[in-house]
Amino acid sequence: MEWTLTNAIRSRTKRCRLFELPPELRILIFEYALTSDKTVVTFRLDDYQRASLQEAVQPALSRVSRQLRLETLPVWFGCNILILHTEDAKGRDSIRWLAYNKLHLAKIKRVSVWVRRVSRTTGQSSHGALGINLYRHATDDSWQASGSWDWITVVRKPLGLEADAEALIWQARDSLGGDRRGLMTDVDDWQHLLGQLRECFPLDKRNR
Repeated sequence: MEWTLTNAIRSRTKRCRLFELPPELRILIFEYALTSDKTVVTFRLDDYQRASLQEAVQPALSRVSRQLRLETLPVWFGCNILILHTEDAKGRDSIRWLAYNKLHLAKIKRVSVWVRRVSRTTGQSSHGALGINLYRHATDDSWQASGSWDWITVVRKPLGLEADAEALIWQARDSLGGDRRGLMTDVDDWQHLLGQLRECFPLDKRNR
């Protein structure tokens, strides 16, 4: 047989049994493979942070083929909780990440927003951040604010923290009170929301 380029290409073509599986089963496989066991953040990390945190970079599996990209990106964006920061360089990183991924924002279902905590009673800045959780059950649902929150630091919880967390959650719910479907795709809308949450702790108190 004459060895031609066409024959060479055909000889290398192999069946991908993954795509022979039912779509529902493929999604379960992708969820298992793509759900991170680390906290996924949208800002750059220092080396010492990488043991417990992971930068939100689109997974390598999504670059294998066009078909895999179409099937895995919605799963990756939807199954991981993505951390958005509101402060300084990390906050700017988060906004840039949203802009870079603007074509995929409609796929996101869960977000945690980290806000540097300033006591609303004493005005003193702390060494920790409050993390509140935003979610939607499906990509065509409106965003909601969960009643749960996290204290992002290794130091113990200061007095008044619960009240500050409740105030931040209230602000998030108030901001999301309208039908904020723009958050699905609008980077400016996300930036506005993050700014509102950041301002829950006034800037003049941050600088004391």
